[in-house]
Amino acid sequence: MVPEGWKVERISDTGNVHAGRQRSPHFVEGRLRPYLRVANVFDGYIDIGDVNEMAFTDEAYERYKLLPGDILLNEGQSVELVGRAAMYQGEPADCCFQNTLIRYQAGDNTDKNYALALFHYCQNSGLFSRIATKTNSIAHLGVSRFADLQLPFPPLPEQKKIAEILSTWDRAIETAEALLATARTQKRALMQTLLTGKRRFPKFEGQEWREVSIGDVAREVSVRNKENAALPVILCSKVVGFVNSLDYFKKQVFSDDLSGYKVISRGQIGYPSNHIEEGSIGIQNLYESALVSPIYTIFEPKPEIDAMFLFRVLKTDLYRQKFAAATNASVDRRGSLRWKAFAQIKVPLPSLGEQKHINAALDAADDEIQVRSEQAEKLRTEKKALMQQLLTGKRRVQV
Repeated sequence: MVPEGWKVERISDTGNVHAGRQRSPHFVEGRLRPYLRVANVFDGYIDIGDVNEMAFTDEAYERYKLLPGDILLNEGQSVELVGRAAMYQGEPADCCFQNTLIRYQAGDNTDKNYALALFHYCQNSGLFSRIATKTNSIAHLGVSRFADLQLPFPPLPEQKKIAEILSTWDRAIETAEALLATARTQKRALMQTLLTGKRRFPKFEGQEWREVSIGDVAREVSVRNKENAALPVILCSKVVGFVNSLDYFKKQVFSDDLSGYKVISRGQIGYPSNHIEEGSIGIQNLYESALVSPIYTIFEPKPEIDAMFLFRVLKTDLYRQKFAAATNASVDRRGSLRWKAFAQIKVPLPSLGEQKHINAALDAADDEIQVRSEQAEKLRTEKKALMQQLLTGKRRVQV
């Protein structure tokens, strides 16, 4: 039941719905023009960093050209992302669209920004995925299914007011995300200078750094889970570091028999020997003890090394390159970097006191990133709740 004054209408009755142009080697007539595809349309924005071209005759161009204000939706996507929508703002110019996208052009009685917000709500709430046809991991929204979908539309003035309110939230979210991006950029710059000695704390100036092999300041640890203890199983991702395997995959991907797995204790560092060149290395701070696959190499720093300092050095881009080079040069020749070769890699080492000061500065940067991230996520969550209220008429606005 919709509020008074609202109408439940087919999407095709509120605007024009069109399928895009199929890509085919037979289309050779006309001149090359840019076109957008699924890879360009994200949630709320269009990425023009990688735009393809194909030939369009003048007649085909008139049919498939995009106009500022056109809304594009992913026709074929993964189940959870099908129907992802963004508005074309005129860039790139003279642009068309492929049949992996659906175009919606708002009619005279429909506000385009309200329609875009409504489509975002349909995608986020799972409505688009429910009406889509599914083949393996790909879902197809379907032009006719989308066009026939019935949704609630308030009068035009109320649409504009709702869109205006939601755009205010969008600007707040953009500001929060910009602050988060700045904090991350500042941390990367801080790491580049502090972890290489290019930037020093005044109290440590004059103290020399030394270059040492990892094997001189750390030792390999290889403790097997002989008792088959029921410890949590973790894995190392290149972005997040160590994560719980069940939480990460949402299912069990490890063996029921864990007797051959390795035990990794809190503060120890580990990496999958066959994936370290991708930057997959982590410090284990999730549990007092956990288990990792037998393919992991585990080591712990000696007392003169701060474990977090060493870990941060090894997470820099420079060491990702060194890992790849060491893997290629390793006598193992199986695409794995074993401890013997890993231990020969050299790292810069200040005094333990300076290591701790550097860690404190980077910890503060991490704290700021965490705060900024939580602020942005809170705004996104609050906006979703507000959308659910406004776009269904449960909460009315004053026009």
